[in-house]
Amino acid sequence: MNILRKPKSRRGVALLMVTMLLGFVAIVGTEIGLSGEVRIQRSAHQRDELQAESLARSGINFYRLILVANKQLGENSQMASGAAMLGINLGDALWQWLPSINSSLLRMLMVMDGTVDDEDVERLATDGLTAEERQASREEGVSMFADSNFLDFDGDFIAQITDEDSRISIVGLTAADSGTIMENPTAIQLFGLMSGEENDQWFYQHNIDRWEIIANLKDWMDRDTDRSGALGGYEDNIYNNLDSPYLTKNAPFDTKEEIRLVDGWQDSVFDRFGDSITIYGAGMINVNTASDDVLTGLLKAYVTPSPGDYQCELIISQMKEYALLTQFTSGEDFITWLSGQGLTVDEALESVIGTNSNVFTVQSVGIVGDATATITAVMDFSTESEGRIAYWRIE
Repeated sequence: MNILRKPKSRRGVALLMVTMLLGFVAIVGTEIGLSGEVRIQRSAHQRDELQAESLARSGINFYRLILVANKQLGENSQMASGAAMLGINLGDALWQWLPSINSSLLRMLMVMDGTVDDEDVERLATDGLTAEERQASREEGVSMFADSNFLDFDGDFIAQITDEDSRISIVGLTAADSGTIMENPTAIQLFGLMSGEENDQWFYQHNIDRWEIIANLKDWMDRDTDRSGALGGYEDNIYNNLDSPYLTKNAPFDTKEEIRLVDGWQDSVFDRFGDSITIYGAGMINVNTASDDVLTGLLKAYVTPSPGDYQCELIISQMKEYALLTQFTSGEDFITWLSGQGLTVDEALESVIGTNSNVFTVQSVGIVGDATATITAVMDFSTESEGRIAYWRIE
């Protein structure tokens, strides 16, 4: 007996397939939407990064213009001599009057009619400008620069300048006619920088020989393979025995941080004296801009008998009082002033000091939204009136 059976209903299967298909379409649509949103956000961030880098370049270019104008003023003999009579060194005047620039602070000054107190500056550092203040700084009539669209851009930049000639340049360690390391003028300055009661105790506690680590700096840069310190021997031996051995460079430093690779200069020594040395310049220290530590090093190296720490503090304090009224116009002027304080000064000091700066580091940070870009540039004006870029780094 044949019994005809009805086929099973396929409506449940079809419904399931439709549901799965709709789910798949929803997932794909969501994924496409999210991917599009991510691409848009990424593009916006890349745009902000490019704008931030452009603003950072603006800070660099701003100071380059300042330095070019500064050098032109210094080369104008008539203006320079007239300013010198007033105790003003035109060759370094402009950049010292404007050691940093902050576009946010300029906006705040304009919005608040040039009156900004400490609370405003603190608020700027923590919270930045409000949207209303930022817009107000860009409106016409707010400042005398309004017609030139001054500050009419998105984001801000912060830039600052320092002169490398205010530090001791280790470049002179490789001078061909310097004799032994203890006769090298740069080495003498470095030893003076590391001298004094407090430093003597510090080096004793760390069991570090100052002349040896100064010699190690020279060995890293010079072209021979012999150690310059009293221990002598093959200069690479002190690096061959490390867990991760390497060789001396036998070439100039590319960055100051590279000094940390030199034996004896890792960490504590570099942290203690790194701010007072530079890998740039021709070795002429600008006594008008040198730090207290560098000036103390010069006094200990070139004054006989070598003054103690407290005496150095007194001399530098008197020097600062003198600088309130005028600046030193030459190395000879500086030595004359020291002699006037009753000090016996080695005439060799005049050959290593100056009163102008030619090498500068400018660091500029551009900020747009959450994107930032930092540019560090070293500009050398010793041979070119428009400055030569000796170092450039974008982060």
